[in-house]
Amino acid sequence: MNWTILWTSMKEKEFVIIGAGQCGLSAGRHLQKAGKEFVILDQYPEVGDGWRRHFESLKLFTPAAYCSLPDLPLALSPKTRPTKDQIADYFSRYAAHFELPVHNKNKVTQITKAGDKFLVNSTFEEILTQKVIIANGFCQVPVIPKWAEELTIPHIHSSHYRNPISIKGKRVLVVGTGNTAAQIIAELTSYFEVHWSQAKKPKYKSLNLFGKNILWWDHKFNRLDKQVKKKNLNKDTPIYLYNDLKSKIKKARRHPQVIKANGKKVTFGNDKTMEFDFILFASGFQPDFSFIQIEGFENNQELLRAQQGISKVKGLYFLGIPYQRTRSSHLIYGAQKDAKFIISKAIASG
Repeated sequence: MNWTILWTSMKEKEFVIIGAGQCGLSAGRHLQKAGKEFVILDQYPEVGDGWRRHFESLKLFTPAAYCSLPDLPLALSPKTRPTKDQIADYFSRYAAHFELPVHNKNKVTQITKAGDKFLVNSTFEEILTQKVIIANGFCQVPVIPKWAEELTIPHIHSSHYRNPISIKGKRVLVVGTGNTAAQIIAELTSYFEVHWSQAKKPKYKSLNLFGKNILWWDHKFNRLDKQVKKKNLNKDTPIYLYNDLKSKIKKARRHPQVIKANGKKVTFGNDKTMEFDFILFASGFQPDFSFIQIEGFENNQELLRAQQGISKVKGLYFLGIPYQRTRSSHLIYGAQKDAKFIISKAIASG
């Protein structure tokens, strides 16, 4: 292909950032301060919509003191746990305040190589760029167990849950072990007969210790900026307890992992079978990088983490990998630090 003809017919930027969440906005601000030319492509209609789409009662575990992006603090009391809408509105205000070039409703569909540059195809644009920063997160594809295909009752993934009105029937099964499962169960027990299927017994941990959020203690003892040991990477996150959460989730009837389903019935690992009216899967997500169609791209989360988000493909970088560089990489506090690191590496690479 004659790349010279191609280049003269489309936009060209030095950097393209994919995703306008905490990672993408932070990366954009660091590039802006460095005087670089860039654009941020985001699939949602408005900045912050990635947070707005979560269930209505969601609040961060992290106090506002650890939720700020570079150069513009979150305007809440430091001890306050922000709601998902407060974070969404803050991200929107942040992008507007710094006039970051975010192109909304613009999902990236394909990234290929065009000579020594990248060709980024999105909903409305084709952009040639020297460097691409993938910052759209590692939670694109909801995980649904194979046995769900045998169900004839309504079922949804937690990513589609908004409030108890989302649920139908009387007897509800929630599948999953983590914090999302626990928080949704706490809401549902006031309205439904709730059952809880878990692959393993969850671990519990208080969100507050001696009147302080555990993140405050982690920061005080310099744990937030430490790397996670390899042996701890795949350990389950504990369920964080606050207010009356534990007493509410205790109302749910516990079951082992589901091994099969048939119509309304599910069979658990103890061979007990029960009928349900509705099932909610709080079973996590998987990353999806099928849009990156570049020879040599590793497409491996563990390898990308070991490389601190720097792909073997020259000019391709990642943000938002769980525990990418430190224990706090999944938090806004750590994400903006990872963004500064990645941008410094990308600029230094020439």
